[in-house]
Amino acid sequence: MERNMKVNGRELNFATTYDGDSQYDVQVRSGEKIVTRFKIAAEREQDVFKAALAHVESDIQMGNVDI
Repeated sequence: MERNMKVNGRELNFATTYDGDSQYDVQVRSGEKIVTRFKIAAEREQDVFKAALAHVESDIQMGNVDI
């Protein structure tokens, strides 16, 4: 699944694939550039994007990701 979401005024593309055992691989892109990759645990597919958005916003605030 893919979804575009705004983070700090910039539109990012979040792409997810199911990894098994309630784990999802998440790849975040800005255009063609991969900004970050990580895994998210989620009970339901619809919860993945909300958790992924929070993860990216947190990483940006902590200075771990620069968009």
